[in-house]
Order: sequence, then C-alpha cells, then structure tokens
Amino acid sequence: MKKVIAFIVLIAVGVFIFYKTGLISELQNVPEMQAWFKDQGMIGYLAFILLCIITAVFMLPGGLLAIVAGIAYGGFIGGLLTVIGSTVGASISFILGRTLLRDEVYRKYGDKTTFKKIMHGVDENGVSFLILTRLVPIFPYAIQSYAYALTPMKFWRFSIISGITMLPACFIYAYMASDILTEGVSWSLTLKFTIFGIVLFLLTYIPKKIGQHKKMI
Repeated sequence: MKKVIAFIVLIAVGVFIFYKTGLISELQNVPEMQAWFKDQGMIGYLAFILLCIITAVFMLPGGLLAIVAGIAYGGFIGGLLTVIGSTVGASISFILGRTLLRDEVYRKYGDKTTFKKIMHGVDENGVSFLILTRLVPIFPYAIQSYAYALTPMKFWRFSIISGITMLPACFIYAYMASDILTEGVSWSLTLKFTIFGIVLFLLTYIPKKIGQHKKMI
C-alpha cells in the first residue's frame, strides 16, 4: 500500500511541476503529437516495439515506456504496444540468458542476492513466485528475465505469464498518461488514479492465493 501511495504522490508532484513550468501546455497538443506518430504507420509501431525490446535486453530503465506510448498513441494502442514490446523483450532476454549469455550471466550475477532469492523462490513456489515478482517490483524488473533463465522454468510458461502480468500496469500507465494530457487534472482523474491504485494493490494478492491453493492440494 505504501508503494501505491508513493506512486500516486509522485505522479501528482510531476503533474504540478509540469503545470508550473508551462510544459503541460506544450505536451497537451496530443492530437498533433498522435497525428505525427500515426503518420509513421507500421514503422512507428515497430520502432516503439523495438525500443521496448532493446530496453529489456540491455536492462535499461523502462518505467516510462508505457507513459510515452500513452502520450503518443493513446491509452489502448499505447498499452498494447508496450505489452507486446516488453513481452518480446523479456522473452529474448530469457533465451539469451539460457543460451549465448548463460555463462556470462552466471559469472556476473550468479552470486548476487537477487539471483539466489529468485532461484529459491522458484524452487519453493514455482509459477506463483514469477507472478509475484512481475506484479510487485521486489527485484529490479530488467534483471528478472536473465535470472529466471537460470532456473528450470519453461520458456513458454515464463513468456505467457510475463505478458499477462504486465498487462495491468502497461494499460493503466498508458491510459493515465493519455487522460492527463487530454483532459487535465480533474476529480474524475483522481478517482481513476485511486481505483487503478487499488487494482494494482489487489493484484499482489494473486500469488498468495495461488500459493495457498497449492498447499491445500
């Protein structure tokens, strides 16, 4: 809950700074911005997906990708492109970590506490641990794909679950970014923030329920 509140406060502070500095006025010309991106056609879509893949493979900060996509393409298209790009990027990272880069990844990160915790978590809880770490940023997101590559987890299971668990955050961030720039700050936007924050918080209980179900079985 603290992380959800901190996220909402951070966004609110960012919006306030944008308004005070006048940047919000420049960015609110969303139709023109979206028109430019749409004029690029399929190339624009592919370029953004490629950006997501590069961000994942090279473990670059990618927290703003969904926001950028929401501004450029709107909530739905922006969220969809972010999910596709991030899922493909995570899958490629997983493959590289299990094949070409396996020795290098193990040499560089094998002794790290993050890797050891992930491998132990997979051994103890399997898929529910993957869901947990994807929904809740317990570990740095970019490094997770390489870490899971060193576990016995199957590729398709990792890819499908990663894509599904990335859906909520990608679409929420894209929609919120689009709403802020097109409608400005309003009570309805505040209500949406609250609802989305609660949804993200409740999603963190999914792994716990899965773990309880496995124990009952």
